[in-house]
Amino acid sequence: MIGVLLVSHSKLADGMKDAVEFVAGEQNYLFSLGLEEDGVASYRTELEKLAENLPKKVKKMIIVCDIPSGSPGANAADVFLQSGLEVEILSGMNLAMLLEMILTREGKEFQQLLTDGIKAGKQSIDRMDFSPERDDEKF
Repeated sequence: MIGVLLVSHSKLADGMKDAVEFVAGEQNYLFSLGLEEDGVASYRTELEKLAENLPKKVKKMIIVCDIPSGSPGANAADVFLQSGLEVEILSGMNLAMLLEMILTREGKEFQQLLTDGIKAGKQSIDRMDFSPERDDEKF
């Protein structure tokens, strides 16, 4: 089974997990952890507890972080790469990316799931134009 760990600065990861479950219902093997004001050492301890207590069914882990090279993602990668799981790390967490991966993770190859998640995340980023159209333009 593929687990998904959302990590971020502050409460973003928890909020994204809540949003995923609001849309898709409660999800097994979806975890979230934010780096809070109590610091990196405390955050790392929580990561280590999560890695140690992970259900045995989880053989692969996708870590999705808020920004590349940030402390939350770097520390999660460090802890989980030592766990013996197959681990991949993605940055730029957004709801479209997460829903694509969560809703299709059963039945997809691991690498295809990553590719499709990244694609969905990128496709969801766009400029929205709600300005009224003008029919009275003169040529």
